Amino acid sequence: MKVVFAFVKPRVALAAVLVLMVMGLAGCSSTPKLSNASVSVCFRAIPVGRSSLHSNDVRLVGVHELPLGSVRLPLSSTEKGALTAEKDTEICAMAFQGDFKAGQVELAPQTQAGRFAVVLVSAKSLHVVASVVLSHIPRGFGGRGL
Repeated sequence: MKVVFAFVKPRVALAAVLVLMVMGLAGCSSTPKLSNASVSVCFRAIPVGRSSLHSNDVRLVGVHELPLGSVRLPLSSTEKGALTAEKDTEICAMAFQGDFKAGQVELAPQTQAGRFAVVLVSAKSLHVVASVVLSHIPRGFGGRGL
């Protein structure tokens, strides 16, 4: 009985190795798979913040999730009570750049005008809590501070 070994051509072997490598690496990705649970609640709050500006000609500068206790803008006693009742302990702070005229930004003092608006949105119920219009960007968003 004669045994015959069938040798694979080098090109076919190389192609097979490459296919296996590609299939093996397909499961490895440099970007993690995102799910709704892994996306910050503050990104869901951006449309709420943007709609409080009453202008389409704005640019989002940054978004931060903050503990309610770290907010330095004055919140009304009604707003503090509502946030406490909802057990909402996080605030979404958004900075927008644009040309904001006096009275254009919801909940900001009616006389404030400037190039930047900071809008605070509750993280849980997604409603505007407070706003301010500034001439410069705050430190937390890349500026020199208030």
